[in-house]
Amino acid sequence: MITSPVGSGTVEPGRLGRLTCWTLLALGPLWLLLAANDLVFNLGAGRRVLAAPVLVAVAVQHTRLVRRAVPRGLAGQGPRHGPATAGGWWNFLLLAGAIALWGDMADRPYTAIDWAMVPGAMAAALALSLPTRARRRLLATVAVGCAVLGETVAQWRHDKPELLTGVPALTGAAMVLFVAGVELVLVRLWRAVLEAEHVRETTATLAVAEERLRFAADLHDLQGHRLQVITLKGELAERLIGRSDHDARVQVREISDLARAALEESRAVVHGYRRASLSTELVNAAGILEAAGIRTAIDGDAARIPHQLQPAFAALVREGVTNILRHSRARHCRITITASAGQARVLLRNDGAPSRPADPGSGLAGLQERFHAIGGCVRIATQPGGHFELAGHTDREAPA
Repeated sequence: MITSPVGSGTVEPGRLGRLTCWTLLALGPLWLLLAANDLVFNLGAGRRVLAAPVLVAVAVQHTRLVRRAVPRGLAGQGPRHGPATAGGWWNFLLLAGAIALWGDMADRPYTAIDWAMVPGAMAAALALSLPTRARRRLLATVAVGCAVLGETVAQWRHDKPELLTGVPALTGAAMVLFVAGVELVLVRLWRAVLEAEHVRETTATLAVAEERLRFAADLHDLQGHRLQVITLKGELAERLIGRSDHDARVQVREISDLARAALEESRAVVHGYRRASLSTELVNAAGILEAAGIRTAIDGDAARIPHQLQPAFAALVREGVTNILRHSRARHCRITITASAGQARVLLRNDGAPSRPADPGSGLAGLQERFHAIGGCVRIATQPGGHFELAGHTDREAPA
Protein backbone atom coordinates (compact mmCIF):
# COMPACT_ATOMS: atom_id res chain seq x y z
CA MET A 1 0.00 0.00 0.00
CA ILE A 2 1.14 3.55 -0.60
CA THR A 3 0.53 6.76 1.28
CA SER A 4 -2.22 8.92 -0.14
CA PRO A 5 -1.38 12.56 -0.83
CA VAL A 6 -4.76 13.67 0.46
CA GLY A 7 -4.98 11.91 3.79
CA SER A 8 -3.32 9.71 6.29
CA GLY A 9 -4.86 6.53 4.90
CA THR A 10 -3.43 4.28 2.23
CA VAL A 11 -4.73 3.53 -1.23
CA GLU A 12 -3.71 1.20 -3.97
CA PRO A 13 -3.46 2.73 -7.46
CA GLY A 14 -5.82 1.38 -10.08
CA ARG A 15 -5.16 0.53 -13.71
CA LEU A 16 -4.72 4.15 -14.82
CA GLY A 17 -2.34 4.87 -11.95
CA ARG A 18 -0.16 1.87 -12.77
CA LEU A 19 -0.17 2.79 -16.47
CA THR A 20 0.94 6.34 -15.63
CA CYS A 21 3.76 5.06 -13.45
CA TRP A 22 5.03 2.60 -16.06
CA THR A 23 4.86 5.31 -18.73
CA LEU A 24 7.07 7.56 -16.63
CA LEU A 25 9.55 4.74 -16.06
CA ALA A 26 9.69 4.06 -19.80
CA LEU A 27 10.16 7.68 -20.83
CA GLY A 28 13.88 7.81 -19.98
CA PRO A 29 14.88 5.04 -22.42
CA LEU A 30 12.46 6.44 -25.02
CA TRP A 31 13.94 9.94 -24.86
CA LEU A 32 17.44 8.54 -25.31
CA LEU A 33 16.61 6.01 -28.02
CA LEU A 34 17.16 8.37 -30.96
CA ALA A 35 20.42 9.67 -29.52
CA ALA A 36 21.57 6.07 -29.03
CA ASN A 37 20.74 5.35 -32.65
CA ASP A 38 22.92 8.25 -33.79
CA LEU A 39 25.66 7.11 -31.44
CA VAL A 40 25.72 3.57 -32.86
CA PHE A 41 25.51 4.36 -36.57
CA ASN A 42 26.86 7.87 -37.15
CA LEU A 43 29.49 8.80 -34.58
CA GLY A 44 33.16 8.13 -34.78
CA ALA A 45 34.96 5.92 -32.30
CA GLY A 46 36.26 8.82 -30.19
CA ARG A 47 32.91 10.52 -29.75
CA ARG A 48 31.23 7.16 -29.20
CA VAL A 49 33.52 6.34 -26.26
CA LEU A 50 32.75 9.68 -24.63
CA ALA A 51 28.99 9.71 -25.28
CA ALA A 52 28.04 6.10 -24.46
CA PRO A 53 28.75 6.24 -20.70
CA VAL A 54 26.76 9.45 -20.35
CA LEU A 55 23.75 7.97 -22.17
CA VAL A 56 23.78 4.82 -20.03
CA ALA A 57 24.21 6.78 -16.80
CA VAL A 58 21.37 9.18 -17.64
CA ALA A 59 19.03 6.28 -18.49
CA VAL A 60 19.79 4.47 -15.22
CA GLN A 61 19.57 7.57 -13.06
CA HIS A 62 16.36 8.73 -14.75
CA THR A 63 14.70 5.43 -13.79
CA ARG A 64 15.95 5.66 -10.20
CA LEU A 65 14.73 9.22 -9.75
CA VAL A 66 11.32 8.47 -11.23
CA ARG A 67 10.86 5.43 -8.98
CA ARG A 68 11.65 7.60 -5.95
CA ALA A 69 9.43 10.51 -7.01
CA VAL A 70 6.44 8.39 -8.11
CA PRO A 71 5.63 5.37 -5.92
CA ARG A 72 4.92 2.21 -7.85
CA GLY A 73 2.13 0.03 -6.53
CA LEU A 74 2.63 -2.00 -3.38
CA ALA A 75 6.41 -1.62 -3.42
CA GLY A 76 6.41 2.17 -3.69
CA GLN A 77 7.49 4.65 -1.09
CA GLY A 78 6.37 8.22 -0.72
CA PRO A 79 8.00 10.95 -2.83
CA ARG A 80 11.18 12.40 -1.42
CA HIS A 81 12.66 15.83 -1.95
CA GLY A 82 16.13 17.30 -1.96
CA PRO A 83 19.33 17.04 -4.00
CA ALA A 84 20.46 14.01 -2.04
CA THR A 85 17.68 11.87 -3.47
CA ALA A 86 18.72 8.65 -5.26
CA GLY A 87 22.35 9.52 -5.92
CA GLY A 88 23.07 12.81 -4.14
CA TRP A 89 25.14 15.46 -5.83
CA TRP A 90 26.13 12.90 -8.44
CA ASN A 91 22.86 13.88 -10.13
CA PHE A 92 24.10 17.41 -10.74
CA LEU A 93 27.47 16.19 -12.02
CA LEU A 94 25.67 13.86 -14.40
CA LEU A 95 23.42 16.74 -15.49
CA ALA A 96 26.51 18.84 -16.21
CA GLY A 97 27.94 15.97 -18.25
CA ALA A 98 24.67 15.67 -20.21
CA ILE A 99 24.74 19.41 -20.98
CA ALA A 100 28.37 19.16 -22.10
CA LEU A 101 27.50 16.20 -24.33
CA TRP A 102 24.68 18.20 -25.92
CA GLY A 103 27.11 21.09 -26.50
CA ASP A 104 29.47 18.74 -28.32
CA MET A 105 26.62 17.52 -30.55
CA ALA A 106 24.85 20.87 -31.06
CA ASP A 107 26.43 21.47 -34.47
CA ARG A 108 24.92 18.30 -35.97
CA PRO A 109 22.04 19.69 -38.08
CA TYR A 110 19.90 16.54 -38.31
CA THR A 111 20.46 14.88 -34.94
CA ALA A 112 21.00 17.81 -32.59
CA ILE A 113 17.39 17.60 -31.43
CA ASP A 114 17.96 13.97 -30.41
CA TRP A 115 20.97 14.85 -28.29
CA ALA A 116 19.10 17.74 -26.66
CA MET A 117 16.85 15.12 -25.04
CA VAL A 118 19.79 13.88 -22.95
CA PRO A 119 20.03 16.94 -20.65
CA GLY A 120 16.26 17.30 -20.93
CA ALA A 121 15.64 13.80 -19.54
CA MET A 122 18.16 14.26 -16.75
CA ALA A 123 16.82 17.67 -15.77
CA ALA A 124 13.21 16.43 -15.85
CA ALA A 125 13.94 13.41 -13.64
CA LEU A 126 15.89 15.55 -11.17
CA ALA A 127 13.13 18.16 -11.11
CA LEU A 128 10.59 15.54 -10.00
CA SER A 129 12.40 15.22 -6.66
CA LEU A 130 12.67 18.97 -5.98
CA PRO A 131 10.20 21.42 -4.44
CA THR A 132 8.25 23.57 -6.89
CA ARG A 133 10.38 26.72 -6.60
CA ALA A 134 13.68 24.87 -6.86
CA ARG A 135 12.28 22.87 -9.77
CA ARG A 136 11.51 26.02 -11.76
CA ARG A 137 14.95 27.47 -11.09
CA LEU A 138 16.62 24.24 -12.15
CA LEU A 139 14.70 23.93 -15.43
CA ALA A 140 15.21 27.58 -16.30
CA THR A 141 18.94 27.33 -15.60
CA VAL A 142 19.35 24.14 -17.64
CA ALA A 143 17.31 25.54 -20.56
CA VAL A 144 19.34 28.78 -20.68
CA GLY A 145 22.60 26.86 -20.24
CA CYS A 146 21.79 24.49 -23.12
CA ALA A 147 20.76 27.41 -25.33
CA VAL A 148 23.92 29.42 -24.68
CA LEU A 149 26.28 26.46 -24.90
CA GLY A 150 24.68 25.05 -28.04
CA GLU A 151 24.73 28.37 -29.88
CA THR A 152 28.30 29.11 -28.76
CA VAL A 153 29.62 25.77 -29.96
CA ALA A 154 27.70 26.01 -33.24
CA GLN A 155 29.10 29.48 -33.96
CA TRP A 156 32.61 28.42 -32.99
CA ARG A 157 32.40 25.51 -35.38
CA HIS A 158 31.18 27.63 -38.28
CA ASP A 159 32.13 25.09 -40.93
CA LYS A 160 28.48 24.06 -41.46
CA PRO A 161 26.62 26.80 -43.33
CA GLU A 162 23.34 24.82 -43.32
CA LEU A 163 23.08 25.37 -39.56
CA LEU A 164 21.08 28.58 -39.17
CA THR A 165 21.89 31.05 -36.42
CA GLY A 166 19.70 30.57 -33.35
CA VAL A 167 18.62 27.05 -34.20
CA PRO A 168 20.97 25.31 -31.70
CA ALA A 169 19.88 27.67 -28.92
CA LEU A 170 16.21 27.15 -29.68
CA THR A 171 16.66 23.39 -29.96
CA GLY A 172 18.46 23.05 -26.64
CA ALA A 173 16.06 25.19 -24.61
CA ALA A 174 12.91 23.86 -26.26
CA MET A 175 13.75 20.19 -25.79
CA VAL A 176 14.66 20.64 -22.12
CA LEU A 177 11.33 22.36 -21.44
CA PHE A 178 9.37 19.89 -23.58
CA VAL A 179 10.75 16.77 -21.92
CA ALA A 180 10.33 18.26 -18.46
CA GLY A 181 6.80 19.41 -19.27
CA VAL A 182 5.72 15.95 -20.40
CA GLU A 183 7.05 14.25 -17.27
CA LEU A 184 5.64 16.87 -14.89
CA VAL A 185 2.20 16.58 -16.51
CA LEU A 186 2.31 12.81 -16.04
CA VAL A 187 3.25 13.27 -12.40
CA ARG A 188 0.26 15.58 -11.95
CA LEU A 189 -1.91 12.93 -13.59
CA TRP A 190 -0.54 10.34 -11.20
CA ARG A 191 -1.40 12.50 -8.20
CA ALA A 192 -4.89 13.17 -9.55
CA VAL A 193 -5.45 9.42 -10.05
CA LEU A 194 -4.23 8.68 -6.54
CA GLU A 195 -6.53 11.33 -5.12
CA ALA A 196 -9.47 9.92 -7.08
CA GLU A 197 -8.74 6.44 -5.68
CA HIS A 198 -8.64 7.90 -2.19
CA VAL A 199 -11.98 9.64 -2.73
CA ARG A 200 -13.45 6.40 -4.06
CA GLU A 201 -12.40 4.43 -0.99
CA THR A 202 -13.63 7.21 1.28
CA THR A 203 -17.00 7.16 -0.48
CA ALA A 204 -17.27 3.40 -0.04
CA THR A 205 -16.40 3.69 3.65
CA LEU A 206 -19.00 6.42 4.11
CA ALA A 207 -21.63 4.31 2.36
CA VAL A 208 -20.97 1.42 4.74
CA ALA A 209 -21.04 3.79 7.74
CA GLU A 210 -24.32 5.27 6.53
CA GLU A 211 -25.86 1.80 6.33
CA ARG A 212 -24.71 1.03 9.86
CA LEU A 213 -26.22 4.27 11.12
CA ARG A 214 -29.47 3.45 9.33
CA PHE A 215 -29.61 0.06 11.02
CA ALA A 216 -28.83 1.57 14.42
CA ALA A 217 -31.54 4.19 13.95
CA ASP A 218 -34.12 1.59 12.90
CA LEU A 219 -33.26 -0.65 15.83
CA HIS A 220 -33.43 2.25 18.27
CA ASP A 221 -36.77 3.48 16.91
CA LEU A 222 -38.26 0.00 17.09
CA GLN A 223 -36.97 -1.21 20.41
CA GLY A 224 -36.61 1.95 22.47
CA HIS A 225 -40.32 2.39 23.08
CA ARG A 226 -41.05 -1.32 23.52
CA LEU A 227 -38.25 -1.84 26.02
CA GLN A 228 -39.45 1.16 28.00
CA VAL A 229 -43.00 -0.26 28.11
CA ILE A 230 -41.67 -3.71 29.10
CA THR A 231 -39.70 -2.14 31.94
CA LEU A 232 -42.73 -0.25 33.27
CA LYS A 233 -45.00 -3.30 33.06
CA GLY A 234 -42.39 -5.43 34.79
CA GLU A 235 -42.23 -2.96 37.68
CA LEU A 236 -46.03 -2.89 37.83
CA ALA A 237 -46.27 -6.70 37.84
CA GLU A 238 -43.73 -6.83 40.65
CA ARG A 239 -45.86 -4.49 42.78
CA LEU A 240 -49.07 -6.44 42.02
CA ILE A 241 -47.68 -9.82 43.10
CA GLY A 242 -49.32 -10.67 46.43
CA ARG A 243 -51.95 -7.94 46.04
CA SER A 244 -53.71 -8.91 42.82
CA ASP A 245 -52.31 -12.05 41.26
CA HIS A 246 -54.80 -11.89 38.40
CA ASP A 247 -53.68 -8.37 37.37
CA ALA A 248 -50.03 -9.43 37.77
CA ARG A 249 -50.57 -12.35 35.38
CA VAL A 250 -52.20 -9.98 32.88
CA GLN A 251 -49.15 -7.72 33.01
CA VAL A 252 -46.73 -10.66 32.63
CA ARG A 253 -48.74 -11.89 29.63
CA GLU A 254 -48.52 -8.46 28.04
CA ILE A 255 -44.77 -8.38 28.71
CA SER A 256 -44.42 -11.71 26.88
CA ASP A 257 -46.42 -10.39 23.92
CA LEU A 258 -44.34 -7.21 23.76
CA ALA A 259 -41.08 -9.19 23.94
CA ARG A 260 -42.26 -11.53 21.17
CA ALA A 261 -43.24 -8.60 18.96
CA ALA A 262 -39.90 -6.89 19.66
CA LEU A 263 -38.03 -10.07 18.69
CA GLU A 264 -39.94 -10.34 15.40
CA GLU A 265 -39.30 -6.69 14.58
CA SER A 266 -35.60 -7.07 15.40
CA ARG A 267 -35.39 -9.98 12.99
CA ALA A 268 -37.22 -7.92 10.39
CA VAL A 269 -34.69 -5.10 10.74
CA VAL A 270 -31.74 -7.50 10.53
CA HIS A 271 -33.13 -9.20 7.42
CA GLY A 272 -34.09 -5.91 5.79
CA TYR A 273 -37.81 -6.71 5.62
CA ARG A 274 -38.89 -3.50 7.24
CA ARG A 275 -36.64 -1.01 5.56
CA ALA A 276 -37.78 -0.78 1.96
CA SER A 277 -39.13 -2.54 -1.06
CA LEU A 278 -36.96 -3.72 -3.92
CA SER A 279 -37.78 -0.55 -5.88
CA THR A 280 -36.56 1.66 -3.06
CA GLU A 281 -33.43 -0.43 -2.61
CA LEU A 282 -32.63 -0.15 -6.31
CA VAL A 283 -32.92 3.64 -6.16
CA ASN A 284 -30.62 3.72 -3.12
CA ALA A 285 -28.15 1.35 -4.77
CA ALA A 286 -27.99 3.42 -7.95
CA GLY A 287 -27.41 6.59 -5.94
CA ILE A 288 -24.61 5.08 -3.85
CA LEU A 289 -22.85 3.52 -6.84
CA GLU A 290 -23.08 6.67 -8.94
CA ALA A 291 -21.70 8.69 -6.03
CA ALA A 292 -18.75 6.27 -5.94
CA GLY A 293 -18.09 6.85 -9.66
CA ILE A 294 -19.64 3.56 -10.83
CA ARG A 295 -21.97 3.83 -13.80
CA THR A 296 -25.10 1.84 -13.02
CA ALA A 297 -27.78 0.47 -15.32
CA ILE A 298 -30.99 -1.18 -14.15
CA ASP A 299 -32.90 -3.45 -16.52
CA GLY A 300 -36.35 -4.76 -15.70
CA ASP A 301 -39.28 -3.77 -13.50
CA ALA A 302 -39.01 -4.34 -9.75
CA ALA A 303 -42.80 -4.20 -9.45
CA ARG A 304 -43.03 -7.57 -11.22
CA ILE A 305 -41.29 -9.30 -8.30
CA PRO A 306 -43.96 -10.69 -5.93
CA HIS A 307 -44.42 -8.58 -2.83
CA GLN A 308 -43.55 -11.48 -0.51
CA LEU A 309 -40.19 -11.96 -2.23
CA GLN A 310 -39.14 -8.32 -2.43
CA PRO A 311 -37.45 -8.16 1.02
CA ALA A 312 -35.09 -11.00 0.09
CA PHE A 313 -34.20 -9.47 -3.27
CA ALA A 314 -33.80 -6.04 -1.65
CA ALA A 315 -31.31 -7.61 0.77
CA LEU A 316 -29.52 -9.20 -2.21
CA VAL A 317 -29.13 -5.81 -3.89
CA ARG A 318 -27.95 -4.18 -0.68
CA GLU A 319 -25.37 -6.89 0.01
CA GLY A 320 -24.21 -6.88 -3.61
CA VAL A 321 -23.66 -3.10 -3.58
CA THR A 322 -21.71 -3.36 -0.33
CA ASN A 323 -19.45 -6.03 -1.85
CA ILE A 324 -18.89 -3.95 -4.98
CA LEU A 325 -17.81 -0.94 -2.93
CA ARG A 326 -15.61 -2.90 -0.53
CA HIS A 327 -14.05 -5.64 -2.66
CA SER A 328 -13.81 -4.36 -6.26
CA ARG A 329 -12.59 -1.50 -8.41
CA ALA A 330 -15.70 -1.44 -10.51
CA ARG A 331 -16.46 1.20 -13.11
CA HIS A 332 -19.71 -0.32 -14.40
CA CYS A 333 -22.52 -2.24 -12.76
CA ARG A 334 -25.68 -3.67 -14.28
CA ILE A 335 -28.67 -4.92 -12.28
CA THR A 336 -31.06 -7.14 -14.23
CA ILE A 337 -34.52 -8.06 -12.95
CA THR A 338 -36.48 -10.85 -14.59
CA ALA A 339 -39.82 -12.25 -13.49
CA SER A 340 -42.16 -14.78 -15.06
CA ALA A 341 -44.88 -17.12 -13.89
CA GLY A 342 -43.69 -18.59 -10.61
CA GLN A 343 -40.08 -17.43 -11.08
CA ALA A 344 -38.07 -14.35 -10.11
CA ARG A 345 -34.42 -13.50 -10.57
CA VAL A 346 -32.16 -10.51 -9.81
CA LEU A 347 -28.61 -10.39 -11.19
CA LEU A 348 -25.86 -7.93 -10.25
CA ARG A 349 -22.90 -7.87 -12.61
CA ASN A 350 -19.88 -5.57 -12.19
CA ASP A 351 -16.38 -5.26 -13.56
CA GLY A 352 -13.17 -4.62 -11.63
CA ALA A 353 -13.36 -7.82 -9.59
CA PRO A 354 -10.06 -8.90 -7.94
CA SER A 355 -8.15 -11.80 -9.46
CA ARG A 356 -8.44 -13.65 -6.17
CA PRO A 357 -12.04 -13.81 -4.90
CA ALA A 358 -12.56 -12.16 -1.53
CA ASP A 359 -13.84 -14.07 1.47
CA PRO A 360 -17.64 -14.13 1.04
CA GLY A 361 -18.11 -13.42 4.73
CA SER A 362 -21.30 -13.61 6.77
CA GLY A 363 -23.31 -11.30 4.50
CA LEU A 364 -23.40 -13.63 1.51
CA ALA A 365 -23.80 -16.64 3.78
CA GLY A 366 -26.86 -14.99 5.29
CA LEU A 367 -28.24 -14.40 1.79
CA GLN A 368 -27.86 -18.09 1.00
CA GLU A 369 -29.86 -19.01 4.11
CA ARG A 370 -32.54 -16.41 3.37
CA PHE A 371 -33.10 -17.57 -0.19
CA HIS A 372 -33.05 -21.21 0.87
CA ALA A 373 -35.88 -20.41 3.28
CA ILE A 374 -38.07 -19.14 0.41
CA GLY A 375 -37.19 -21.98 -1.94
CA GLY A 376 -34.54 -20.11 -3.86
CA CYS A 377 -30.76 -19.96 -4.22
CA VAL A 378 -27.91 -17.49 -4.55
CA ARG A 379 -25.23 -17.91 -7.22
CA ILE A 380 -21.79 -16.29 -7.09
CA ALA A 381 -19.48 -16.40 -10.10
CA THR A 382 -16.35 -14.65 -11.38
CA GLN A 383 -16.26 -14.36 -15.17
CA PRO A 384 -13.21 -13.75 -17.43
CA GLY A 385 -12.12 -10.13 -17.66
CA GLY A 386 -12.68 -9.36 -13.99
CA HIS A 387 -16.49 -9.52 -14.10
CA PHE A 388 -18.31 -10.61 -10.95
CA GLU A 389 -21.88 -11.87 -10.81
CA LEU A 390 -24.22 -12.16 -7.84
CA ALA A 391 -27.63 -13.63 -8.67
CA GLY A 392 -30.64 -14.52 -6.56
CA HIS A 393 -33.26 -16.90 -7.98
CA THR A 394 -36.48 -18.40 -6.72
CA ASP A 395 -39.24 -20.35 -8.47
CA ARG A 396 -41.84 -19.86 -5.78
CA GLU A 397 -44.23 -16.93 -5.54
CA ALA A 398 -44.25 -16.73 -1.76
CA PRO A 399 -42.10 -17.95 1.08
CA ALA A 400 -43.03 -21.20 2.74
